[in-house]
Amino acid sequence: MAAAEPSTQRAGLVSGQPLTARPTWSDQLPRAWFFPLAVFAATWLLILAAWFGSDAIAGRSHRWTWHFLFKDANFYLSIAAHGYTGDPYKAAFFPVFPLLVRITGYLTGGDYAVAGLIVTVACGAASAVAVWLLAVRVCDRWVADRAVMLYCVFPGAMALGMLYSEPLSVAIGAAALLALLDRRWLLAGIIGAVGTAERPTLIVLAVVSGVAALQAIWTRREWQALLAPALTPLGILAYFGYLGQRHHDYAYWFRLEKSGWNQQFDWGRHTVSVLLWLNPRDANHRVFVVVLTVMFAAAVAGIALMIAARLPLPVTLFGILTILLTVTSSAGDTRPRFVWAAFPLFIGAAAKLPRAVYWPVLVLSAAGLVFLLGGWPYHLIGRWTAP
Repeated sequence: MAAAEPSTQRAGLVSGQPLTARPTWSDQLPRAWFFPLAVFAATWLLILAAWFGSDAIAGRSHRWTWHFLFKDANFYLSIAAHGYTGDPYKAAFFPVFPLLVRITGYLTGGDYAVAGLIVTVACGAASAVAVWLLAVRVCDRWVADRAVMLYCVFPGAMALGMLYSEPLSVAIGAAALLALLDRRWLLAGIIGAVGTAERPTLIVLAVVSGVAALQAIWTRREWQALLAPALTPLGILAYFGYLGQRHHDYAYWFRLEKSGWNQQFDWGRHTVSVLLWLNPRDANHRVFVVVLTVMFAAAVAGIALMIAARLPLPVTLFGILTILLTVTSSAGDTRPRFVWAAFPLFIGAAAKLPRAVYWPVLVLSAAGLVFLLGGWPYHLIGRWTAP
């Protein structure tokens, strides 16, 4: 089974070179996993520079909360402070992330903005380390170092500087994939259940773990592998059950998504209309549509590179399904943070991009990140929801 191959073997499959032939930056540190933390810290410096640099260019001065508590962030902050009372549209947001903010709020004396910042930074750091560890597991440290840099400066990494749930979902997704690759089925199921209670898109873990379980049963008669796909959906089912009991409608979340957020499965019609400029309102959001088009191209290229890198099936499948979820949603499109959440794409790109291409891509990605962080709050890009 490809998922069970040692990382040194995977390094040979990806690069054709032994692990020891490619010393890299993380090898120079006292602990190799310090490297993704250092890259994450550098990204936060870039985020701060974009925040205050854009303020200086615009001739204004805003508190950090003006940048950090942006659009959907206010829903998470309200849920952390008051639960699901009041605005019914808060029910669209899953509970694990705001619960962490609420718990941290006890340590900050009820200052939920500061608590949210602490949780966001912690989740972002955890996501960087988790992506790096997964890349080490399926390739080697050389690929892992390159992958985490791509991950941290991709335009969608703007979610690292906002009170959004994507960084936590990446950390959970990478942890679940690591557990699946190591055939720790119970742990994978528990992590998956937490994930599906954290963000609905992580339901892809149920499919991924199901495929991994079928592989394990077919090749080794490892029936305990069924624990992972059996446990993973429990988080989302528990939340839907809570909403059903509260609102006397077990389809409440789906109705809310459609009526309040225009979210529904449409087989990609909306994405196609955006990419082909068929929507009349696109004329007022040209830069935004260009961003979506670039992100779509990046997603397609990332999937191709991921397949070319011959990553283990669960990892590749997670990346593909995450992209499919966003392009088949009536309001999802290829927003940068949605493509960013398909983090296996960065591992494939790190493994296959030649040096002459990798570094320009990294620089352009960082420039795109600064552009989104600085331009979006000032509506220089458009007035739709955050990318």
